[in-house]
Amino acid sequence: MRDYLDTRPIKLRAEHLSLPTSRRPFVLALLLGLIAGSLLFLDRQGLLAPARTVFQETISPVAQRLTRLRDSAADFWAGIQHIHHLREENAYLREQIGDLRADLIARERVLVENTWLRQQLSIQSRQPWELVGAEVVVNSPDAGRRVMTIACGYEEGVRVGMAVIGQTDMEPAALVGIVEEVAPHTAKVLLMTDSGCQVSARVLHDGTSTLGLVQGQWQLGSRLRLEQLDREIPLTIGQVVVTAGLTSVLMLPLPMSYVPDGIPIGTIETLLESDDLTQFAELRPYVDPDQVRYVWIVLNHGD
Repeated sequence: MRDYLDTRPIKLRAEHLSLPTSRRPFVLALLLGLIAGSLLFLDRQGLLAPARTVFQETISPVAQRLTRLRDSAADFWAGIQHIHHLREENAYLREQIGDLRADLIARERVLVENTWLRQQLSIQSRQPWELVGAEVVVNSPDAGRRVMTIACGYEEGVRVGMAVIGQTDMEPAALVGIVEEVAPHTAKVLLMTDSGCQVSARVLHDGTSTLGLVQGQWQLGSRLRLEQLDREIPLTIGQVVVTAGLTSVLMLPLPMSYVPDGIPIGTIETLLESDDLTQFAELRPYVDPDQVRYVWIVLNHGD
């Protein structure tokens, strides 16, 4: 009986204090409204100014840090995007530079080829020769012999024994050597300065000419030697020496078919001691084979 009497009032109080669930939002809204109204009233009376000042002073550093953090993050992502843009721009510029360099090389190549073509036309305007041009691929690879390899061969009409001419500086186009071996698109040229190269020659003087023989002297410490000249013929330094076109007739030990008449060789540089029948001289060639980068092969001498 006591337990019943003691617990019942407690239950009644609990049932009396509890509110229906549907009324709780209304009560909560009413409570918030009262609080908001009170705050507005207090703010109009100026009673919240100190609290607002304290709040602003407290929250301001945090807000500033958050703002800086936001700006730093924005700058970071902008920097990443900028780096990506710079990489793309750099790749594009590299490509453009590569194209410009290729264009420059092509332009330089055209200019060089035009120079060679003008030289060839100039030679052909003075001589009745059919020429084909060729670049020098290798110059004197053999230490014991003076030879060069050119980028022109059998398919371009080159044959063993043909004359090869070149031109340097302000000198005339002159004999460089004789074709020694021929491949489909390359050829080996025995240079005039090699001791194994012998070519019939003429010394021009006072409207006349004297026959002789020019032989390379590189292995002997010189360049060209003029031999088999009649002792009675007067020689002077500076006289011009050209090919005589008699190489095949003289049956010289060279693999040559024919060298045209009138190809410049060089000038007399030094008069040498003569024997009883003939006299000798050293020549200064018009063309230094080591300086030649482009040559012409005489395919047809026009006879």
